[in-house]
Amino acid sequence: MQKESIYNPEFVSKLFDSMSSTYGLTNYISSFGFTERWRKACINKIKPTGKPVVIYDLMSGMGELWPSIKHSKLNVHEINAVDISPNMNSIACKNKKSVSAQINILEQDILKNDIESNSADHVVSSFGLKTFNTKQLTELAHELNKILKPEGSYSFVEISVPNNSFLKFFYMFYLTKIIPVVGYLFQGNSQDYKMLGTYTSKFGNSKNFHSMLLNEGLESHYEELFFGCGSITWGKKKKN
Repeated sequence: MQKESIYNPEFVSKLFDSMSSTYGLTNYISSFGFTERWRKACINKIKPTGKPVVIYDLMSGMGELWPSIKHSKLNVHEINAVDISPNMNSIACKNKKSVSAQINILEQDILKNDIESNSADHVVSSFGLKTFNTKQLTELAHELNKILKPEGSYSFVEISVPNNSFLKFFYMFYLTKIIPVVGYLFQGNSQDYKMLGTYTSKFGNSKNFHSMLLNEGLESHYEELFFGCGSITWGKKKKN
């Protein structure tokens, strides 16, 4: 496998297609529910305005962010879910029935999208950043700036590598050794879930993406979650 092949959109799409049938349950069990808490933290960074809003959910997977959106104070008019995996999108189509807002599933590579400029009041995303390399993250920051309306806001959350060496050792051991075993028990294939640890190890945390957002001219803030095991970056697009 070539060094950068894991960031090839086709590779990412096939990986999540393969994991789609077990990803939700495996993710919830292996994270001890932390991923759900962090998704809520992601949505809580978006401040309600009272007006009906259009939300873009990037790398939307099976729609795991939608319950948090549903229970927020956001007045949601429409959710546009963007994901590259056909199988994840298929499951998302079934899951959207539990959310009252209109949800459109867009099967697209976010870096090669046909989304109208200045069309999103809010952009959110959970646990998709790690599947991009540095160049792709720079492109993503640009696409985010393009999609957002002036004064539109965004929030991205991602699992991350803690700075504390003691915690880092056990956390990465868990990600790279234990979670693949859990994946094997549910899916019969540990290799797919090993990739989650590989992506996380290479990604580090959201601080670099935070810097890219600032360079793009966006307002951006950065926060670490649970001693650095997660990280979140949020902000808004400035007025023209």
